[in-house]
Amino acid sequence: MSYLILLLVTFLFSFPAVASESYADLVEKIIPSVVNVSTETESNVSEENIDDITINQSLKGRESLGSGFFIRRDGYILTNNHVIKEAKKINITTVQGKVYEAKLIGADTPSDLAILKIDEEDNSLITPVVFGDAEAARVGDVVLTFGNPYGLGISVSQGIISAKSRTIGLGEQQYIQTDAAINQGNSGGPMFNLEGEVIGVNSAIFMAQGTTGVGFSLPSNMANWIANQIIDKGKVRRGWIGIEVSFGIDRYTDKSGFVITEINENSHAFKEGLRVGDIIISYNDKIAQDVNAFRIFVETMNPGQALRLKIISSGEEMRHVIRVQDIPADILKSATNKALSESRQFSYQENDNNVVYISELYVAVQEVMPRGLAIVKIEKKSPFYDKGVKVGDVILEADQMDIYSPDNLLESIRNALVDGERSISMLIQGIDNSFYVNVTPVNEND
Repeated sequence: MSYLILLLVTFLFSFPAVASESYADLVEKIIPSVVNVSTETESNVSEENIDDITINQSLKGRESLGSGFFIRRDGYILTNNHVIKEAKKINITTVQGKVYEAKLIGADTPSDLAILKIDEEDNSLITPVVFGDAEAARVGDVVLTFGNPYGLGISVSQGIISAKSRTIGLGEQQYIQTDAAINQGNSGGPMFNLEGEVIGVNSAIFMAQGTTGVGFSLPSNMANWIANQIIDKGKVRRGWIGIEVSFGIDRYTDKSGFVITEINENSHAFKEGLRVGDIIISYNDKIAQDVNAFRIFVETMNPGQALRLKIISSGEEMRHVIRVQDIPADILKSATNKALSESRQFSYQENDNNVVYISELYVAVQEVMPRGLAIVKIEKKSPFYDKGVKVGDVILEADQMDIYSPDNLLESIRNALVDGERSISMLIQGIDNSFYVNVTPVNEND
């Protein structure tokens, strides 16, 4: 009998502890930080002024209602820019029911964030949030989201982090995905972890008509940085060095890093001598392994700061110091049309006049913008076939020459054949990264 009891006890304690059945104490502590945001606009409200950015919206023309939260005890509030865009008057309602008229301090279009401020002499009535580290959050962590769904009033929903680093078509920002209910009116509200720290700002939903959508929140690290920039400087100054990178491998040393796929000729990076095809293997003593982390690192640097790069160029390791610049106004919001994103739109058709067959490589290709040839078909006898190259990948470069057209590629191939069928080094943009391959073209006369 005692043996059975021991087995039962061991069985019960072998399972992880069940999550708390109530978040009431935590909610009671953090909900005073959350506010309702309502606006008065012109009567001819456009589709852009509705309360949430939504895919396939089914609720249009509603009163502009959203959410926000206190970030400083002196009355500063963080919300989404689209919640208050073109508002003639902005009202803030606290969880205690007190109403204030808010002043717009500043907004940032790329991140869709805005800072409001109310005047309240009694700072004890204002409870600012504590920002947490969104980078430390893990997929599967429990989160609480707050907002003002459909104007019903401040509400809380519980769920988990479903994914991180989601790109959802709203610029180049990356978001936390959650299954916690985020409905129209929740925009601008906070996402809390179970430590009571804000790790995201509810920003968008993907929604099929008549269903609850998948929610997306801007990570707190970026949101906090942008909020401080707006409050302290009046605008957001983003660092820029004028390059675009993808993860890749150096063909000479097999070292991995960030291959430069695009470079602006007016940038300090170009003037310092960096070129397309160079591999960044470290930056400011950080190993180059996370492209998104690198982009955020550069963006959040102050213009004038030094970015130390260790690179490999044509097999030679070099060091560069790049002075970070302000991102030029004309490209601040422009999305980079990489060949990768273009290639995903292709479906191969045998009779497509835009598809060109390259017999020397046994592949069919199609031009993409701004440069490159998307591979739409690969035969088994292609020299690409056993080198990890797939349909949808894009040929960006051949023997350090940018590729823009089939004729452009054929020129490199024919030069190689004239030189005795030597191999060609090609830069390939794959789905996940960029990489180099050496291929030997086939002579059609063989």
